[in-house]
Amino acid sequence: MPLTWQSGRWREIISSGLATSAAQGVSLVTGLISVPVIAHRLDATGFGLWLNLTTASLAVRGALDFGLGSSVMTLASEARGRGDAGALRRVVATALVSLAAAGVLVLVLGGGAVLAVDWDRLLGLGGRVPAARLHLLMFAVAAGAAASLPLLVARRVYLAFQRGPVVALYASVAAVVQTLGLWAMSVFTRGIGWLLAVYLLTSVLADLALTVLLLVRSPHGPRPRLADADRRTARRLGAEGLQLLLLSGIGIVAFQTDTFIVGHYLGAARVPEYALPFKAFALVIALLSMFLTPLWAAYREASARGDHAWLRAAYIRSLVTTAVGSVLVSGALAAALPTLLRAWLGTEAVTPSTGFLTALGCLCVVFCTCSTVTVFLRGVGVVRPQLWLGAAMAVLNMAASIAAVTRIGLAGPLWATAITQTLVVFVPSLMYARRHLGPRPPRKPAAGTLPLRTPTATEGHAGS
Repeated sequence: MPLTWQSGRWREIISSGLATSAAQGVSLVTGLISVPVIAHRLDATGFGLWLNLTTASLAVRGALDFGLGSSVMTLASEARGRGDAGALRRVVATALVSLAAAGVLVLVLGGGAVLAVDWDRLLGLGGRVPAARLHLLMFAVAAGAAASLPLLVARRVYLAFQRGPVVALYASVAAVVQTLGLWAMSVFTRGIGWLLAVYLLTSVLADLALTVLLLVRSPHGPRPRLADADRRTARRLGAEGLQLLLLSGIGIVAFQTDTFIVGHYLGAARVPEYALPFKAFALVIALLSMFLTPLWAAYREASARGDHAWLRAAYIRSLVTTAVGSVLVSGALAAALPTLLRAWLGTEAVTPSTGFLTALGCLCVVFCTCSTVTVFLRGVGVVRPQLWLGAAMAVLNMAASIAAVTRIGLAGPLWATAITQTLVVFVPSLMYARRHLGPRPPRKPAAGTLPLRTPTATEGHAGS
């Protein structure tokens, strides 16, 4: 398929977001089904170990791509916008080689960590799992993470081509296969080893299938070859990937430390009162991110193509839609959350105060709206200012959250985060975005008026 952009960018963005949301729903349902199956087949220690291993597998796979996954998507979108099939092949080949090398490094370092760390003590197993078996399980997690790294490339390329429904279909099938595989294995064995093997193999099934599809039936013309990998592309991938990795790390520090601040200053017993409502509102942010990812790719493609009119219109539309939508959704969720918590946790649920829910709703609106601006900036390649703004916000937010929690209470960190995010990140980002919107389109003449016309040389001479 040649590097051409089909009409209807918004249709493709929305279809990708909806497909991703559906795939996440399938993954959630299958996960809810598989957890009790495993819980009934393992004892308490084994089930606790299972949860630790699978959580570690997800965390490692999500954090160890060194930002290259996101940079592959942005550079692939840029190459598509320019219609440069050769550049896209170089991006794919270079990313595959780079992430394969990173996978080998992860495998070596993971193997060393398996032997160097006292996992029995760290995980609180109390010697109930033999050391040799525990080492084998931990090494399997490291091997699964190493094998998954080069397989991330295909998914990012398909997202760059707005093939989100294809990615979602493979992910949904893999989630169903994983649940069926775990159920079938649990019938024949009670050992955690085989169950973990099925889990790790099926976790990379979707990405493996997408990689085969990419190499056999590439969406960008001729298939990439090993000879297409080059140093210049590797430097671009590495530079942009490092910036995006740092942004992710800053985001974790800025938004995930308030729970520890609440626990330290108000006591661990208050943490669920803070964290559970926060998780409910985080679902709104997660749903928005499923649409922002294809929008990010579309921004980069349109920027490379020089389609400034669409960039401006898409940015303004997304900003207004997100602001209005987040206000409505956050307000509705704040009103319904006490009832939802009681239905979920029963009489043990602590009803959040009105002030706490108001602060949480405001933070959700600020974060969603700010994310729309930062995604635009990333799409047009403006990343470095976000690093400085994010780092400043993370430092100021921690100080403000500590001061606020001791004076205001549970809602203090929420207000501190919302205010610092607005003043330090959102407002400056709006200014940066305005600079990169491109020239304003000419205004259409009002109805019933004649457009201004420059007189020709003959008319000018006659008039004189």
